[in-house]
Amino acid sequence: MNLKHLKEPFVIILVGPPLSGKSTWIRENFPTTEVISRDEIVMEVYGSRNYTEAFKSVDQKEVDKVLAQRFLDANKEKKNVIVDMTHMASKRRKQNLNYFTDDYYKLGVIFPILSDDEYVKRNKKRIEEENKDLPMGIVKSMISSYQPITSDEGFNKVISL
Repeated sequence: MNLKHLKEPFVIILVGPPLSGKSTWIRENFPTTEVISRDEIVMEVYGSRNYTEAFKSVDQKEVDKVLAQRFLDANKEKKNVIVDMTHMASKRRKQNLNYFTDDYYKLGVIFPILSDDEYVKRNKKRIEEENKDLPMGIVKSMISSYQPITSDEGFNKVISL
């Protein structure tokens, strides 16, 4: 499948634990496509680029309101969009896909599970570059909570990287 020629409008739902390369994949493959990222909204609502601090202090309900509005606006304006979140649970994937009408091409992209050493290496880099620390316990917990995508979630296609 050539991802450069997706039916438009499209929504791409990324599925993978933190540090699995989702944001890097977007920058390398879709540099001009609008990205909706809950993590970015956390920092925006809090008013700081320090994610660790922002996540601890921000009103998560306010973040969810902004997130929902971004989805509604993207759908209304028929924008191509990539949703940069972990999406490890079926319920969250369905919830986010439901914001987009049936005229959207809905693609799921699954990222591979990496070695513990690779997560540790990537986390060190992320702390230095983004002030964003994710303890390995959280990464492992998210990996163990992963629910495989099922046919009733609403995707037109699902690919694994």
